[in-house]
Amino acid sequence: MLRIGCSVVLVLAAIKAGMAGAATLSVEDFTFEGPLGSQGATIEKVGENHFKVSLGAAPGHPDWNNRPQFTIFRNATGNSLRLDVEFDGGAAYYFNEYAFSYSYDGEHWHPVHWQNGPKVDKQRDTLLFPQFEQDVVYVGHQVPMSYEKLQELVSAWRKSPLVTVHVLGKSLEGRDLYRLEITDPGSGVPREKRWVHFFANQHPGEHNSQWRMAGMIDWMLRDDAADFRRRSICHFVPMMSPDAPSKGWYRVNAQGCDMNRTYLYAGADKARQAYEAYIVQSDLEALMASEAPPVTVWSIHTWGGKTDPRIIAGPEMTEDGLGPWTRFRDLLEKHDVNDVVRTLEEWPLKESSVNQWTEGAHTQFGITAILCEGGGALYTQAENVESGEVIMKAIADYYAGTRE
Repeated sequence: MLRIGCSVVLVLAAIKAGMAGAATLSVEDFTFEGPLGSQGATIEKVGENHFKVSLGAAPGHPDWNNRPQFTIFRNATGNSLRLDVEFDGGAAYYFNEYAFSYSYDGEHWHPVHWQNGPKVDKQRDTLLFPQFEQDVVYVGHQVPMSYEKLQELVSAWRKSPLVTVHVLGKSLEGRDLYRLEITDPGSGVPREKRWVHFFANQHPGEHNSQWRMAGMIDWMLRDDAADFRRRSICHFVPMMSPDAPSKGWYRVNAQGCDMNRTYLYAGADKARQAYEAYIVQSDLEALMASEAPPVTVWSIHTWGGKTDPRIIAGPEMTEDGLGPWTRFRDLLEKHDVNDVVRTLEEWPLKESSVNQWTEGAHTQFGITAILCEGGGALYTQAENVESGEVIMKAIADYYAGTRE
């Protein structure tokens, strides 16, 4: 009986050890390469399940950090993690402004928050992860979207007859630059009489805004958007710098160009623009010269708080047209039942900003331009998707009827 009892104890101890993980984490269990990566990052062990990461810098910007995105590819089960992160290159853009997320499958993400935040220290901070339940863990900025995840989404969306996928060209590292066109191809409304809207994400590390755009697309493919699709065309460029997620680049492409400071209101110019920005602006100019030019251009971004749209109103937003921009503001509030979108405000047209995408498009074409910021305080994929749905419902209501 004593021997049996000892065996039971040993078995229970083995089970407990297995549940706690075979070993504590080591430096060799981490990688900063892959679909979600951080170029130039290094890691060292400080103590048991306690590590320090030193961040690399963006191309051409030694004072711009790359976001600390990584994968734990083994031995995570049963271990918690303390991660101290530092960047000594400067505090022009700080890595701890927004929450990060972790996932066991790259699909379901859980927020994890910095211990201090930039008001305490812009160059050093700590993430404390709970005890992990699986061996493989993915970690990324905001609710991350890798280029590979975007490819999966595009593959699913393109199965719909309502979606046309245009590959505008390749990025500098050979990834596709997508524009999705969504409309009802069987509509009796001529293309020239349909309302047309153009949406593009410029900063590649602002992932919450990319999920906002995914919410816009998903809503457009639902049954309750059928009338809107019949009389509208929407164009979506979901990721203008697709090389960035695998490097942790927050604002730039491989040339080190801030992708929101790459619009030329005088016209696209291959010699003067960032490579991918030239491709996208040239495509927008072709759309503007087509039989169905856009009436709005949306620049899709993330900053703190709820989703936060700011508008430079175009000619249709008048009492004699569809109504003032404040009517669009009221429609946004009507549809925002869960309070994920901040009240719409006007955005001043500043001469110093005419080579940014919002001001540039308005200056070049005279159309309505919306800087759609915010979402940094929406910590889940579902909340960011919902904010996109709210925006599309308001657009559908405001842009009633057809374009005459």
